[in-house]
Amino acid sequence: MQFLNRLPRKLLFPPLALLAFVAVACSKKTDNPPADGPAKALPPLVAKTAPPFDGAAAMKSVVQQVSFGPRVPNSAAHDHELKYIQTELAKYTSAVSLQPFTETGYDGSTLNLTNVVASFNPSATDRILILTHWDSRPWADEDKDSTNRNKPVPAANDGGSGTAVMLELAKAMKDNPPPIGVDLLFDDGEDYGKPSIDELNKYFLGAKFFVKTKPADYNPRFAILLDMVGDKKAEFKPEGNSQRSAPQFTAEIWRAAQDLGLTTFKQIAGPTIEDDHLPFIQGGIPAVDIIDGDLVGAHTQDPDRKYWHTTHDLPNNVSDKTLDEVGRLLLYLIYERLPNSIRSL
Repeated sequence: MQFLNRLPRKLLFPPLALLAFVAVACSKKTDNPPADGPAKALPPLVAKTAPPFDGAAAMKSVVQQVSFGPRVPNSAAHDHELKYIQTELAKYTSAVSLQPFTETGYDGSTLNLTNVVASFNPSATDRILILTHWDSRPWADEDKDSTNRNKPVPAANDGGSGTAVMLELAKAMKDNPPPIGVDLLFDDGEDYGKPSIDELNKYFLGAKFFVKTKPADYNPRFAILLDMVGDKKAEFKPEGNSQRSAPQFTAEIWRAAQDLGLTTFKQIAGPTIEDDHLPFIQGGIPAVDIIDGDLVGAHTQDPDRKYWHTTHDLPNNVSDKTLDEVGRLLLYLIYERLPNSIRSL
């Protein structure tokens, strides 16, 4: 992810293609009434009490992921992480699919990448998509020590935290079917790019591929991106592109956080960041980025938080309390908040 004021150019990716899509096994939403008559009124949604979220278990997942090693494309650790995500999700839903794809690396090699999708309440018309990237950046190009800059990033927070939260969401939804449809996308190849070489063309690879190949009638009402959601001193502020893409939904998320008394969510405007939500926005799906934006570009003034794209992105920077706040917020939205508001936002 990058700051817009640092790299102001827009993302470039191919137009949407109506290709076969193996990722989401769910009932599809269409905004157009059938040709033989007006659209039928949708049945009312019934809110439920949100199940608990296990922040301690999410923290253990972060540690486990880092123990595999940096999850860089074409590495053994990358393969191990993919198997881990797939195995964990299979415990919670039978609707788990892989979306393999390839990209050419900077050295001409073929990068073997895979998106993973899990669906809950697949027959629901009202759906949201929650996504995070699971890969690690291959080079710690922001490291203060120049000898580390060609080493991969451990990615405890930048990759591991979002993955851990989403796996715990899946666990919570297993025995508590959500009142709305929820699709979880673990996208690959988010952090491969080198902006100094090709701007942003090799960033957000999995998100771009997902949007490019999704069925035309798969249009979740909103997408929520989780990125770097575990820091001990995290501050989540409404991100600029999110506010422009989905102002009412963004406001609803931060109001919900306020109602829950979550201290990591701040009611002040955050930076504008280029991240995995942009392919969705450009593809016509409103998207909100829950991101600790001050970490990006090491703009934070706290020296303990200056580990973005360095070899110091380690579990000691991550807190189970922060993971718990993000997870509790998402479950509250899914079970209690959105059933009452998703059709009006």
